[in-house]
Amino acid sequence: MSLRGAIFDMDGLLLDTERLTILCYQRAADDVGLIDFEPVLLGLIGVRRKESEDILRARIDDLAIFEAFLEKSTANSAAIKIEDIPIKAGAVELLKGLKEKGLPCAVATSTQTEKARHHLEVSGLLGFFETVTGGDQVVSPKPAPDIYLRAAKSLGLGATDCAAFEDSDPGTRAAVASGARVVQVPDILQPSPEVRALGHVIAPTLLLGATQIGLI
Repeated sequence: MSLRGAIFDMDGLLLDTERLTILCYQRAADDVGLIDFEPVLLGLIGVRRKESEDILRARIDDLAIFEAFLEKSTANSAAIKIEDIPIKAGAVELLKGLKEKGLPCAVATSTQTEKARHHLEVSGLLGFFETVTGGDQVVSPKPAPDIYLRAAKSLGLGATDCAAFEDSDPGTRAAVASGARVVQVPDILQPSPEVRALGHVIAPTLLLGATQIGLI
């Protein structure tokens, strides 16, 4: 079956934001005295903010420390200039190629919609996408398939008609469950053995992954 659309995650795939987010969290953890907290923070990659806070609250027993951590991490994030966030290698080239082919593209991100649109606009990528579906538009976050099903529908397509590009394991699980043709381009973390067994394409770059599934 030929692919009729493409859906992209944003953070860690199109924009190099995951490293900055983890750095903001790590500095906050250091400030409030949370020791050896990096494994917990890495587990937040690809997870919607509300669920991230639930995970953090479960790991930080003291409410005052938890609230101080959130306050400091939020302040750290606010200090980042959006225009300084790098675009991931190959993203612009791939999106230009798909636009030239007339293949509609959408974003499916755990980030809230308006924030995602703003980040994409500042980075110059927003014009490549017909629609942006944020985590606030679905009840069940990744790894549930809902956001990919909704993004495909926003293009007037079924998920099985679409390629889906992801970096994280939760996002990849969501995309695979939706029935899309999935390419995972790992960012900070490599896929777990369980995710590798899902049978999707795992590629070192966006362009190579798109080539492997015959999209370009």
